Amino acid sequence: MSGSSFSTRRMLAVILVAYVLLALLYSAATPLWEAPDEPAHYLYVEYLAVHGALPPQSPPQRVRFYEYGFVTSLYEWHQLPLYYALIAPPVAAANALWPGGVPQQFPPVNPDFPNAVRLFVSDVPRVLWQAPGPCVARLLSVVLGVLTLLATYRLALAVAPGQQTAALTAVGFMAFIPQFTFLTGYVTNDNLAGLLAALCLLALVELLARHGAHDRRRVLGAGLLAALALVTKLSLLFVLPLGWLVLALRAWRLRSAAHGVREAALFTGAAVSLLVAGAVLLPGIRAQLAHAVKLLEPQPAYLTLAYVADLWPQTHASFWGRFGWMNVSTPLWTAAVLDAVALVGLAGSLDWLRARQAPRGALLALWVCCGMLVIAFIRWNLCVLQPQGRLLFPALAAFCVLVALGWSRLARQWSGWAGLGVVLLTLVANLACLSGSLVPAYGVLSLP
Repeated sequence: MSGSSFSTRRMLAVILVAYVLLALLYSAATPLWEAPDEPAHYLYVEYLAVHGALPPQSPPQRVRFYEYGFVTSLYEWHQLPLYYALIAPPVAAANALWPGGVPQQFPPVNPDFPNAVRLFVSDVPRVLWQAPGPCVARLLSVVLGVLTLLATYRLALAVAPGQQTAALTAVGFMAFIPQFTFLTGYVTNDNLAGLLAALCLLALVELLARHGAHDRRRVLGAGLLAALALVTKLSLLFVLPLGWLVLALRAWRLRSAAHGVREAALFTGAAVSLLVAGAVLLPGIRAQLAHAVKLLEPQPAYLTLAYVADLWPQTHASFWGRFGWMNVSTPLWTAAVLDAVALVGLAGSLDWLRARQAPRGALLALWVCCGMLVIAFIRWNLCVLQPQGRLLFPALAAFCVLVALGWSRLARQWSGWAGLGVVLLTLVANLACLSGSLVPAYGVLSLP
């Protein structure tokens, strides 16, 4: 192993260890259930762990989410099951080892919410041996965060081989975005969705770099990753058109439309295979898909430019960092710093397209991924008002790689120092959000 390779691996390990420590601190500082939809996500996991079946349909929401017990109901029943099926066995094991550790009753909702910080009146057990199931589920979220960072590192190198500095910058930037650290510290299917989105993008970029006409195994592999994504969360449907774009670029390079059609058919068949099989074999998945179709009916009141424009202030703030049930704000300067870092990096990635040896196809795939998520986000908010930055996180790997490559392009021979500056600035913003917002909001770290 060369000295440079060893140094790169050591720096990657340092970033990952720092991320894990921060994610654990964020998780410890956030009381159980004081995160978006965590009660409902955990109830889904617990139902699978206990009953070995998909949960029943929940009555539709008729009131604000924090009224009449809706917030502690199984209202996430409609989510596709892969994330919950992965988390349920360890939770079941934890519950078997520590009987009675599963919270059977949630504390009452704070009557002063949303004026108060806490959604629930009192603390719930937060020490590992008092609530092992939820704590195990949270720890697995951190593991998914680590895997997402590793996939992002590989993605950066797939887009720009040999650019280890840019790859480290992408990982450090993502790891220390406050909202990413917060998100990966609680129970939500967004964590598996982010990982699978990064892996799908990685598989497609690697496929795009192949120049041979006989890559059916790689096409099939990309399709199977897309299949896993589609049975995790339907917001990952963008992987289908993204895959078609990559295969169209391959067909254009090979000057063979027929070859492109065959690869697209193989990719699409593999991608929809699990979803179709689930719909045929499991009535619960058919009900979930039917519910999704019903939810996607646009609301007439939302079909205005003024409404769409009003989505962005809260979306922007919560993309960088907004905690609790979207009611714990973070210092304004942190968003300003991260805005500057991101805008400079994105501008640099566009400048890189002019370079003679630029990986234009791969860069285009990253930009299209980000663009499709923005379009999907707007489309979703025409149906359900949810201006939350985390809904854009399936494109976070693409976004962070673009920012990192842009800084590397602009800094040139100083790219190492520029990357270090990006990572340190993001880390400082992260620590400021933890110590200045999250910990004060809930008092003390939830440790023994």
